[in-house]
Amino acid sequence: MGERAFKNGFVHFSYHNSGANHGALFPPRGKGRCFLPSQALLFPPARYLMTLLEQDDCGSDEGELTHSAPPSIFTEACNNETYVEIWNDFMNRSGEEQERVLLYLEEEARKKHRRKLPVKNEDNWKELPAYTPQECFQRISRRLRATLKRGRIPMGTLEGLEEELLAFFSVTPHSVYTALMDNSFERLLLHALCQYMDLVSASSDIEGKRQMKVSNKHRVFLPPELLLSDYLGQMS
Repeated sequence: MGERAFKNGFVHFSYHNSGANHGALFPPRGKGRCFLPSQALLFPPARYLMTLLEQDDCGSDEGELTHSAPPSIFTEACNNETYVEIWNDFMNRSGEEQERVLLYLEEEARKKHRRKLPVKNEDNWKELPAYTPQECFQRISRRLRATLKRGRIPMGTLEGLEEELLAFFSVTPHSVYTALMDNSFERLLLHALCQYMDLVSASSDIEGKRQMKVSNKHRVFLPPELLLSDYLGQMS
């Protein structure tokens, strides 16, 4: 059965081998190794687990003012012999081995998170034909494409509009971007840019001025792998 003790501000576990099979997680190690405080310094999560334990004990002095809470994950882990053995085996490893294990677990967590993303995630969305630079350009209306192909496009203005849209929809993909634009050619560029990025744009009169509204019709915002300004630069 696992036991725990506190020495020098660190959690120390000892256990008697019950034969539980945890070789699937860690390869066998030599018996009789001790977890020294110097090893704990190489494992920052140990301090975090100490904090969890302290938080777990805070409610004991509050008497009837608090409701009984279910045991924390950390408490349950301490009472589970298999978890204690795995933890002890991990802590008996060198700092370099611990780091490799943590990096592996972090990568597995990232993979699991990516699998839960919407179907049009970053990896799959950009591989679809409709999101290649050529197909993105074909989404632009014929009249606007002809205007863009003529050249003499103020690239500084186009790049500025790109930066604004990217900054806005990368942070708030479900919000509506609005801007007052009196210059008709700038509005034309914004319409073309929105069609290239698969955004929805519309203009209207507001107190004698032209207002542009841009929205994203998808659940997420992922710009094309090549921006319109770069694509036009390759065409010239």
